[in-house]
Amino acid sequence: MAALSRDTYDGPRGPLSNTEDSDSDIDIGSLLEIDSSKKKGWDDKQKLIKICQKEVGTISSGKRPLNIGIIGLPGCGKSSLLNTIFASFSDDKWKDITATESYGGLGRQISQHFISFKKEKYYFRKGANNEEVDEVLMPTFIRMKAFGDLNDEFTKELLNIIFYGRMQEPGNLSDVLNHYQNYGLNGLKEKYGQGKEYLVIDRVIFVCSGDPITTLPTQLMACVSEAAHGVRSIPIFGVMTNSDKLNGRNNPEVKKRETEFRKHLGISNTRFVRIKNYCEDIDKEMAYMFSVIPQIDVRVLKLMTRVFSNALEVTNPEARLEYPSTDIPGKSVGAKTVPPRPQPAPSEIGFAILLLLITILVLFTAILLHFCMKPVITE
Repeated sequence: MAALSRDTYDGPRGPLSNTEDSDSDIDIGSLLEIDSSKKKGWDDKQKLIKICQKEVGTISSGKRPLNIGIIGLPGCGKSSLLNTIFASFSDDKWKDITATESYGGLGRQISQHFISFKKEKYYFRKGANNEEVDEVLMPTFIRMKAFGDLNDEFTKELLNIIFYGRMQEPGNLSDVLNHYQNYGLNGLKEKYGQGKEYLVIDRVIFVCSGDPITTLPTQLMACVSEAAHGVRSIPIFGVMTNSDKLNGRNNPEVKKRETEFRKHLGISNTRFVRIKNYCEDIDKEMAYMFSVIPQIDVRVLKLMTRVFSNALEVTNPEARLEYPSTDIPGKSVGAKTVPPRPQPAPSEIGFAILLLLITILVLFTAILLHFCMKPVITE
């Protein structure tokens, strides 16, 4: 484990050492016999899981699951955070559930697909009465990839498309960019402003590396904050990763970075957390492949109790963006707009009404004279 952290974690043979050789012989037998329930933090983990379950409610409530978007620059730790979140709800072991992308040369991530992780992919707990199917309404997590540190027209509209459930799955974000380049902003709005909603975002977790050497993505943070606080006012949370490598408690540069991070996102300290993900820096023996580390889980679960909180609501849950209905390039072929019927000019309307009134008056006068001048016959 990195020397900058004062926390210790229980490995298969006691507390882990930061000088332990990761290439040393590992007794697989001992790893398979690890009892996670005897590790420090186990009881706290179980209590926090129950709080999370209570916050989200059950399927019988008739509500839909929360949709939680995970966003950040490439390489900031979005996938690692998701795997850590999923492991925190497991009593078994850590799993690489998010291993869906491929990597190019030098480890460069090249997948840009819109991917969701529903309850069935990560939650395997039994019900309150030990039944196989748990009725807890666990959230759906959406990994939002391929975002750079930009606050431009396209990035804003792409966030709107995702936040308001206009992106279908599997969707390639590069296709959205191509459509924008070919048809412009209005063409993009026209294409994605139609159709059924899929996953409307209820919470946003912005992930950022705690490494003070890297540039803080202030442009993307401003763009996310503006889009989230727009029509629906979606709550935002902030997570700093790589805390396993940086001494955030004692490093003034890291603390300064965290302060700037919260300021640019516009969040309070209660919506921010410094996370240690499951990785070799935490456990050189990678014992988490066969068990869980409750001390890591507890920190993550504390954040989840706030993210899942039923007291935290989207300000305008039913509000949606209004898209133009004009004939825009890139529009799919369909029924054409019927042109409006030509209307007479205002002067023509006035003359026609005046002529009608004169005609009625003449007819009324003629009828009146007819009856008044009719001869009276007397005997």
